Amino acid sequence: RNRLGVALQLALLRHPGTTLAQIIRDKGAIPHHLAAFVAEQLGLCVTDLADYAARDQTMTDHARELAEHLNLRGPTRTDIPFMIEAAAKTAWATDKGMTIANGVVTALREARILLPSISPIERVSIAGRARARKQAASALIADLSVEQVHALEQLFDETGAGGVSQLTLLKTIPVAAKPDHIRQILDRLRRVRVIGICPDIAGRIHADRFHQYVREGRASPAYMIERYTPSRRRATLVAFLLDLAPGDFRTEPLYARQPRLLAWRVQALVEAQLESARAAYSRARAELREDATPEVVAEMLQALEDKWNVATTAD
Repeated sequence: RNRLGVALQLALLRHPGTTLAQIIRDKGAIPHHLAAFVAEQLGLCVTDLADYAARDQTMTDHARELAEHLNLRGPTRTDIPFMIEAAAKTAWATDKGMTIANGVVTALREARILLPSISPIERVSIAGRARARKQAASALIADLSVEQVHALEQLFDETGAGGVSQLTLLKTIPVAAKPDHIRQILDRLRRVRVIGICPDIAGRIHADRFHQYVREGRASPAYMIERYTPSRRRATLVAFLLDLAPGDFRTEPLYARQPRLLAWRVQALVEAQLESARAAYSRARAELREDATPEVVAEMLQALEDKWNVATTAD
């Protein structure tokens, strides 16, 4: 039974990087399929393991000796800052909990540290995600002047047009090709230009994180964004404003001299994107039937609905 017990310990220490005692604590018993698999490799009977876990000290002694042989060590409280930093580095590009937890696990393995239980990994992942969000927000708003910050906060003021805020108006760019709409787009672009946010700011954070701010700015109503913490609120506004027109449009000298051309170009871009989204929505189920599962297609259609509101405009 010691041979089988030691073999199980060795296998678990190598991957996923934990001890047999911890597996028993988390699952309540030694997984039968795992014990049977290892026993078969050694030509032993799985029932030989019945008494191995009866004495905790035996498992502890074997785990310590094997860990020393593999140049591994157990986690300690002093590793928590290291784990949080690993989580923050992974969360620089994503908010997905599983991805961040995997980043923590990978960092621990590379450092030759055995994995703690699930609960500490969850806690440090949450802490790392919060740190990454704060760092990203700080990067976007670090160089804003007092005047720019004031201008961003004024976006929540009512315009007098139906009692809606300036931000709400900026979030409703008209798409129909009408002269009045060109003037409305031009007015919106002037408001953005007055704030004077440098397009290069977007490059200070990971592209996926920036696009997440953009999506949040598009989807969240103005009153909800106004309730965010100051750093998150201003970072969301900066990303949203920078996304109103592509960076190459904002920095093109011709568009800088002729804002009416910029307004027309933005409207044409929005029309083309909306038409493309409608076409993709109407054709997706038929054309992707053999290339993706129904669940994946449904997820893509939901994304189109959330971004372009095409569900009611496409058959």
